[in-house]
Formats: sequence, structure tokens, C-alpha cells
Amino acid sequence: MNVLWIKDNNIGHEKQVGVLLAELSKQNNLNIDERVINGMFPFFTYLSDVKENYYDLILGAGHKTYGLLLNTKKYQKINSKTIAILSPTFKKDKFDIICAPIHDNNKFKDSSNVIFYEGSLSKVSLAEADKNIVMVAIGGKNKHYQFDEESIVNQISFFIALNVNKFCYVFNSRRTSSSLNKRINNLFKNNTNVKFIDFNDSSNATSFESILHKSSMKLITRDSVNMVYESLSSKGETFLMYMESKNNNDKVVKIVNELINNKQVGYVDCSDIVKGISKMKLVKQNSYNEVFAEVEKLAFKLNKIL
Repeated sequence: MNVLWIKDNNIGHEKQVGVLLAELSKQNNLNIDERVINGMFPFFTYLSDVKENYYDLILGAGHKTYGLLLNTKKYQKINSKTIAILSPTFKKDKFDIICAPIHDNNKFKDSSNVIFYEGSLSKVSLAEADKNIVMVAIGGKNKHYQFDEESIVNQISFFIALNVNKFCYVFNSRRTSSSLNKRINNLFKNNTNVKFIDFNDSSNATSFESILHKSSMKLITRDSVNMVYESLSSKGETFLMYMESKNNNDKVVKIVNELINNKQVGYVDCSDIVKGISKMKLVKQNSYNEVFAEVEKLAFKLNKIL
């Protein structure tokens, strides 16, 4: 099956499409071509070197890709299919298949061409976690939550103190501020049980994914749904840092609150905090929760159609 993957250079979007294609490849012989969007969205965008009358499947995620998905199909095999990942805001009936998160179901008056999944698509790992390894994953300023650097540092310190005899990896992201990166580096640079993995340092060879799949406890900021579901798609306990929401009706805030209320994730309880971190406590998720396997479920449904 010849596949054209239209990419928008958004890491979150491309991770989801990548894991879906990897899962589909287990049951299909996929010949995948990747094309990155050129031009300036939304005024003028185009793809270079796209073969005509060749692709069986054209897919992409994110608003920048959707118009090009539909336009590219015009020059392909008569039975070629388009798959839009996430939630297009226009011409929804023109896509052969839309794979959308269930929290966007109210955006579809007609969902006859939609396959829903929970959360975001992440690689599934059933590898047993290493009880001697824990990790922290930090996002940055965002439109969903207040990003209080002092609070973040205190919660990381609290988590590491709880796991003083374990090795802790601390990962930042492209959104993490330079001031917070500096504070974390200075705070733990002399701690032999803590390793800070700076996203901006190309010499770091430590894989976020491999550590995520090994860690017995994972402390994560709430601002990235993708990061939360990546953690829930592997073994080990997931805990979310306390962060004040900017708007309780925000979609991401609602998703996170639902996960907490259903005890699908643990969290740092800061309600009794007084002058520091001494009153913090970890509230655990249900011990019987299964690993999220949404990408496997979605691939199974797609294989019935393709």
C-alpha cells in the first residue's frame, strides 16, 4: 500500500501519525512517502514532488494538512482514501475517514466517517517498569494552565525527595523557559541520582520514550495532553503536577480533570501547602488501571476498512 504522509512540522501531530502508521505496518505492507508542507499557511501552501495516480492512502494531522489532503486526492487513484487525524473544521464530509479524539465529538453533526479514540495516540509499551527508575517531564507556558515556575520546582524537589534512593531523569521540552532550565540544572547538578536531559542540548542521547517506558513513577506537568497519554500508554504510575487552570471550561483542563476524577492518573495534592513543600502529598491512581492502547484499537478498526 502506497502512503503519502503530509507533515506540518508539529511534533505532537507527527508523533500521533507516526505511531498510527507503525501500528498499521504490523498488518500491512506500507510504502510511506513523507512530504513537509511548503509556503505560508493559510495564504499559500503546497507540496513538492508528489507522485500522481500513485497513492492508496493520504493522511495527515493538523489544520495545515487538511486542505492539501483533499487537493492531493484529486490527482491520485480513483479508490485512494484520505485520513484526517484529529478534527478538521471544514469539509468534514469530504474526507474518507476522520480519526478524532472523543472529546471533540460535539464538533461533528454527522460522524458517519469518524472513528473516535480517547485522548491522543501514543506508542503502547507493556514492558515492566524498573522500580529503581523514576522520571519528571516538564512542559512550559501554555493557554490552559498557569505555569508557576516556583511551584514546579517545589513539586519536582518533593518528588525527588520521595524517591531519594532511585535514579531520576528530568526532561524539559522546547516550551520550557531558559530561566526554569537554569534553576533545575543548578538545583540538581551535584545530585548523582538525578540527570537533567535538556531538550536544547543535541549531545544528549538519552531517549525520552525509552525512559518513559522504564520508569516506575512519572511526574508530568498538566499542559500537554499528548505527554499525559504517552505516559498512560506504558506501565508505571503517572502523577500530574498541580497547576492552576486559566479556564475551567478549557478542553484540556476538562480532559485532565476527568482523568483525575476517574482515578486514571495520580496527582500532587498541594491543598495543605504551607511555606514550602512539607505539606505536599501524592494521591495515587487506581492500581488496577490498564495501559492505554488507543492506537492499537484505532489501527484494528482502520484495518477493517482499508
